[in-house]
Amino acid sequence: MIIFITVICIILATVIIAMVLLQQGKGSDLGSAFGGGSSNSMFGALGPSGFLGKLTYILVAIWLVLTMALAYLVKNDVPEEIIDQEIQKEAIEEKENPVKNI
Repeated sequence: MIIFITVICIILATVIIAMVLLQQGKGSDLGSAFGGGSSNSMFGALGPSGFLGKLTYILVAIWLVLTMALAYLVKNDVPEEIIDQEIQKEAIEEKENPVKNI
């Protein structure tokens, strides 16, 4: 499940980046290359700003929910003892009996 959500988040992040780049900005940008500046574009008379903007907001909301769900799943899936017990014992022994280098 974690791997599936991770892959979906990566795909959504890539699509969101593409959607932001396609939107019409203040000047001549990538969005205008696909007919963003003309009134007879495939998105209607208002251009792609309304459609692409809403779609971007929806994708970002889905990405945010999936990312928070992924964080919750990873937090609960990781075992309590991440650090090896032997390393913990060595650290405690060094703290109790520090070795002085002279």
